[in-house]
Amino acid sequence: MNHINELILLFFIYSVIGWLWETIYCSSKAHKFVYRGFLVGPYCPIYGFGVLLVLLLVSPYQKNLLVLYIFSTCVVTILEYVTSLLLETFFHATWWDYKDVPFNLNGRVALPVSLFWGVGCLLIVKVVQPFVLLLTERIEGAAGGYIPLVIALVLFADSIYTISNMISFQKVSKVWIGKIDEVKAEFSKRQDIFRKEKAAWLSEFTNEKKKTLPKLNFNQRRMLSNFRQLKIKGIDNLDELVLLYKQKKKQK
Repeated sequence: MNHINELILLFFIYSVIGWLWETIYCSSKAHKFVYRGFLVGPYCPIYGFGVLLVLLLVSPYQKNLLVLYIFSTCVVTILEYVTSLLLETFFHATWWDYKDVPFNLNGRVALPVSLFWGVGCLLIVKVVQPFVLLLTERIEGAAGGYIPLVIALVLFADSIYTISNMISFQKVSKVWIGKIDEVKAEFSKRQDIFRKEKAAWLSEFTNEKKKTLPKLNFNQRRMLSNFRQLKIKGIDNLDELVLLYKQKKKQK
C-alpha cells in the first residue's frame, strides 16, 4: 500500500471515529442530538492527527504498556493544548474550556481528561489499529488511490469553507450583539424591571426587529446550538445571542 494513501485513510477513519465518540457522548449528556466537530463534515481532525502522532511516535514502546500509556498521554495532551491555542489565535474563538476541571492548564488541557485520552490511546494501539489496518487495505485494494484522493479533496474544501464561514460568523455575531445592545438600551430607559428580570429585553424584540438580523447558515446555527463553551474574542455576551437565536427558532 502507498504510504501516503495509508496515512490519509488512517487519518480519515480515526477522524470519523473521533466525531462519532464526541457526538454520542455529547448527545447523551444533552439528551438530544448534538452535531460535533469544527468542520462541517462528520469528522474531527484533531482525533486523526492525535492517533497518527501516537502511532508514528510510540511504535518503539508498544510492548511496554506503562511507557506506551505515559508517552501517549503526553502526546495527546500537547496536541490538545497546541490545537486550542491555534484555534484561539487564528479564529479568536474557544471551543472547549476545562477551567472547571481539576488540575487544568489555562483551561486548555486538564489532567483527568489527559489520563482518559491515554487509556483511549492504549485501546487504539492494542485493539482497534489491527482492524483499521485491514480496513484500509481492503479500501485501497478495491478502489486504488482514488478514495484517498477524494478524501483529501473533501477535507481541503471543507477546511476552506469552514475558515471562511468562521470569519463570517464572527461578523454576523457582532451584528446580532449590536442589535441586542440597542434593544436593551431602549428597554432599560422605560422599564425598571430590566435589572431585576433576567433577559426581560427579549420581549422588546418584535418580529420586525428580528427580520433585520442577518441570517445564520447551517454551520453557524450548529455552533450556537452544539458548542455550549464556545467563546468569541471581543464578544462578552455570546450567551445572549444564543438566547435570542433559540427564541427566534421557536417562533418559526
